[in-house]
Amino acid sequence: MTTYTTHLPGQSGESAWASARMSARLDTEMAVQLRMVLNESFRTAKSWVDLFQALRDKGFYLQHRSGRTRLKDCHSHVEICTCRFLGYPTSELENRFGAKMPVRPV
Repeated sequence: MTTYTTHLPGQSGESAWASARMSARLDTEMAVQLRMVLNESFRTAKSWVDLFQALRDKGFYLQHRSGRTRLKDCHSHVEICTCRFLGYPTSELENRFGAKMPVRPV
């Protein structure tokens, strides 16, 4: 499992997204909201670092596992969805930003 963690040490608790676990699936309204909140961050990022910072500012981080890049909530660490679900597959992000997503120890 590789992880790039963008949460701040000592952060805990739950956000509004904590209930959006992958296993519970997002309802349509929540999925639309999430895409609206994050679309600009994915669309305008020029590098992995830009994307990580933009997501962290909104309370999220990415984790690459089992060939998929997953969006996670910084507070609860819940897996919300894959980047593909948001319209940004891992392969597309790797083509834009180069190579694989950088990894930093947790």
